[in-house]
Amino acid sequence: MRPRRVHRPRRGTVEAMEIPDSEREQKRWLAERAKEVLACVPIRMGDTVVDFGCGTGTYALPAAGMVGAEGEVHAIDCNPERLRSLEEADLPSVNPISGDGSSEIPLDDSSCDVGLLYDVLQKLDEGRSVIAQMRRVIRTGGVLSIYPMHLNAQQIHREVVEEGFSYRDSFAGLVPHFIRE
Repeated sequence: MRPRRVHRPRRGTVEAMEIPDSEREQKRWLAERAKEVLACVPIRMGDTVVDFGCGTGTYALPAAGMVGAEGEVHAIDCNPERLRSLEEADLPSVNPISGDGSSEIPLDDSSCDVGLLYDVLQKLDEGRSVIAQMRRVIRTGGVLSIYPMHLNAQQIHREVVEEGFSYRDSFAGLVPHFIRE
């Protein structure tokens, strides 16, 4: 199968991107472009980011470099081994937190500039409650970025909008970004 071509604007130009067809290849393709994906959110120096379902840090670690010493990345995962790998990275801006979505995200209301839900919603019994929790912790005007792998993207879009976000744009048509209203 030939990859589909997607055009997206980039700093005033239109760049063609080769996007793989299979979800597995798309996941790898996005991970290889983690910094570019996060720059599109955007994540900036001094931001506070919450990466729910962070795994081993595919996005949390590059985000830590982007927020710098003035920012913070709250990396939440249910697997202690994955969190241990983040702790071993020894980055002062990364705050590993154990959590599985069955309880409240242990962050203050409106304390984050950016929320990431990448390839995690399908693993949760109640993904909608995590979206609601992300709305609680993301400040007004902040961004929620989602990679809805294995799920109906239109359904996720609808649920996110119903939770008080508005659609802004997406990275390569795969990772939609929403603004907290």
